[in-house]
Amino acid sequence: MDTAKVRALLAAADLGSISKAAEALGYTQSGVTHMMRALEEEAGFPLLLRGNRGVKLTPEGERLSPLFRELSHAADRLEQEMSLMRGVESGVVKIGTYSSISLHWMPQILEEFQKRYPKIEIELLEGNGQEIEEWLTDGRIDIAYTSIQPYFTFDTVKILEDPMYAVLPKNHPRANDESFPITAFKGEPFLVYVASTQIDVDLARAMALAGIGPKAKFSSNFDMTILAMVEHNLGVTIMPRLILAGSHADVAAVPISPPLTRSLGIAVRSMADASPAMKRFMSCTAEVLKIK
Repeated sequence: MDTAKVRALLAAADLGSISKAAEALGYTQSGVTHMMRALEEEAGFPLLLRGNRGVKLTPEGERLSPLFRELSHAADRLEQEMSLMRGVESGVVKIGTYSSISLHWMPQILEEFQKRYPKIEIELLEGNGQEIEEWLTDGRIDIAYTSIQPYFTFDTVKILEDPMYAVLPKNHPRANDESFPITAFKGEPFLVYVASTQIDVDLARAMALAGIGPKAKFSSNFDMTILAMVEHNLGVTIMPRLILAGSHADVAAVPISPPLTRSLGIAVRSMADASPAMKRFMSCTAEVLKIK
């Protein structure tokens, strides 16, 4: 099976558009359309549903997509290994991460990586924890920079423990305290960062420890909006230090007692099956962030 056709199919499915897939891959739209028809003829059944709002995989395509991604990854790894034998460092690494990690870690990692391996391309995709986990499971990304969870079946490398803070309006009675008891959240108007219908797993754990129910006074799918709400006395929230480091909101951030943290790190489907380009990116990350 032609891996170029498989890559075109996956790009169309991920981007929801044949024209966007063509642009991303450097083909014409008619070229990608022809490739899709040829692949469907080879399969013997439709793989894409086409509509006014774009394209998506058929149920048969969804069932086969993990195998298509495995085939694409295997082809990429083969190409990279052959490039190494020719003395050329090349390849593509697809990374999924939080916006806070993109802001604080990725620029320095990417700067150093591009100095060392200018022919290796990096694709960066930002999302919430649930999305990143799904992307890694489905093979849409190669490496996840995310919060490491106990239930993960991925291979992981811990980077650091990111402390969680009580985020309060500046005029809150406890705004100048050295610590904020976890039990003190009960009864406070609580604000949550919600991605779609899913509360971030680390925030959900903190809320459970605080005795806060799932229903919040206000919610938003953008953490900076939540901080702005706190700044305007609409409630309180819990956020990790890395997110707060990128904010200019005029709020008080008080350490929670007892301390709460989230474990930030790297996750891949398999270290043993990682491509040469992936290994080089993870090694560069370890050096830049000084991971032991």
